[in-house]
Amino acid sequence: MRWLFYILILAVFTVLLGSRLYPEAKRLEVSGNQFLTNTEVLKLAGVKQGHPLLWINPWTLRKLVRSPWITRAEILRNWPERLIYIKVWERQPVATDGINVWAKDGTTLSNVPTEVLPELVQVTGWGEARINESLDLIQLLADYEPKVLSYTPEGFEIQLARTVVLTPSVQDLKNQWSGFLSHTGNRISVYAWGVSIDNE
Repeated sequence: MRWLFYILILAVFTVLLGSRLYPEAKRLEVSGNQFLTNTEVLKLAGVKQGHPLLWINPWTLRKLVRSPWITRAEILRNWPERLIYIKVWERQPVATDGINVWAKDGTTLSNVPTEVLPELVQVTGWGEARINESLDLIQLLADYEPKVLSYTPEGFEIQLARTVVLTPSVQDLKNQWSGFLSHTGNRISVYAWGVSIDNE
């Protein structure tokens, strides 16, 4: 068994020596990032100019994809030019309660630029938090430009660009979706039994 140990040590030594002699990363490029800076992406990826190209691979990105901002990341290596190219897909902030900011999948995002906050749906409410339902409603009504969503134990009030929608639950709105689409008014109340319109 001792010979197996020596072979393993030799293999590790060979890989380390080979990686040191391997061409180094000369240029680093990042794309797809809107909220994280290039420097932040590279730091999370643990990639630096001068690193041996052999050291930089998809496994390198494991810390990057753990960032709340990142849903996916890819890395490409251009051997002749010694270029490392990292492409990321970021989560987009959609709602805030003034303290927390959420992406549509419910992930809490930090360090959101202050200029972005007024563009997000403002979420308020009391009682047991209904954030996941609120985010489902925001996504369901995205085409109608939701501005403010308020929740209570009884239901939701969503201020859209041109109307206000009231509904006890996301499921009720989904069940009465065709009725919602066929009505217009200043206030549209959607219940389990149907849709009510108030034009005053």
